Amino acid sequence: MAALLYAIQQAAVLRRERVFRDRTHPLDIYDDSEMLKLYRFSRQGCVHIINRLAPYIEHPTRRNFALPASLQVFITLRYFATGSMLTNTSVIHGIHLSTASRTIRRVTLALYQLRNEVIKFPQSMEDIREHQVGFYGVAHFPNVVGAVDGTHVNLLGAPLGEDEYLYVNRKGRKSLNVQLICDHTYKLLNVVARWPGSTHDSRILRNSAIGRRFADGELQGILLGDAGYRLEPWLMTPVREPQNNAERAYNRAHCKTRVFIEQVNGQLKNKFRCLLGGGINMSPERASDIIIACCVLFNISKELKEPEQEYHMEVDEDVNPHEPEGNEPTGAAVRQAIINDYFA
Repeated sequence: MAALLYAIQQAAVLRRERVFRDRTHPLDIYDDSEMLKLYRFSRQGCVHIINRLAPYIEHPTRRNFALPASLQVFITLRYFATGSMLTNTSVIHGIHLSTASRTIRRVTLALYQLRNEVIKFPQSMEDIREHQVGFYGVAHFPNVVGAVDGTHVNLLGAPLGEDEYLYVNRKGRKSLNVQLICDHTYKLLNVVARWPGSTHDSRILRNSAIGRRFADGELQGILLGDAGYRLEPWLMTPVREPQNNAERAYNRAHCKTRVFIEQVNGQLKNKFRCLLGGGINMSPERASDIIIACCVLFNISKELKEPEQEYHMEVDEDVNPHEPEGNEPTGAAVRQAIINDYFA
C-alpha cells in the first residue's frame, strides 16, 4: 500500500503542468509602418482581413485560452510574409509549435474558401470591355482581357513519394508550377496551383478550366502569353523571328502589355516570401492551399489599395525554352490580322 501511495505521489510530481504563455497582440504594440513590414498589411488592412475571416476561424469559446481570430490571422500572415520555419513564428507570438501549425492550416483553409469570391475572371461583356480598354491603353494591343504565365514555387523537404521525379523542374529543383492570369490593374483573374514542376506552362493552360472555356468559345477576348505557349485564336504569342517593322511593332506592344504578369509575379512573391527561396516545407497539397491563400490575400491588398513593398523584378527570359506543339492555323491567322490592322 505504501509503495502504491509513493508511486502516485511521484507521478504527481513528474506530471508536467500546462503552461499558458503571455501573448502580446500585434495591434497593441506595432504602429502602421511596423505592421506593414512584419505582416505585409497596414493596420487597416489587417483589421479588414480579421473581420472577413472571423466567421470561419473564431473559436466558439475561450476555453483553454483558445486563440482569438485576430491572433490567428497575425500568426498566419507572419508565416506567409517571411516563409521562415514555424518555430520562429511560434516563438514570436508566444505559442507552441503545434498550435502555430494548426492555426496556419485553419486560416489557410478559410482563405481558400474565399478564392472564387476574390479571384474572378471577367464574365459579362461590360467587364470584358473594361479589361480590353485598360490593356489597350498600355500599348494599343487589341482585345486583351488578361496576361498569363507560369511561376515555380519550390517545395522544401516535402514528402513526394514515388512521384518525386515529376516535381523536378528544368533547374533541378522540386517545385509546383503555378499558372497566373492577371489584368491591367495587377489583380489576379485565375490561379492554378496543383501541377508538379516538370509540367510545361502550355500543358497547364490547355488542361485548365479557363483554357477549355476559351477553346470552347465560352469566354471572349484574348490572352497574352510568352513564346512557350501554343498560338491559339484566343492566345497571342510573340512572332519568333519578326521579318518587318509591323511584326517588330507587334512584338514590342505584346511585350509591354504582357509585362503586367511578370510584375504581378514579382509583387506576389515579394509580399509573401514563403513563395520565394527554398520554398514551402509542406506536402504539395498543403503547399497548393497556401499558394491559393496568398493569391487571395494579394487580391484583397489590391482591393484595399495597400502600400506595395519595394522589389526588384527579375524576369526569367528562358521560362519556356521549347514550344511543345505547333501553332494552331486559326491562331496564326488571327495574329496576322492583328499585325495588319493595328501595327502595319
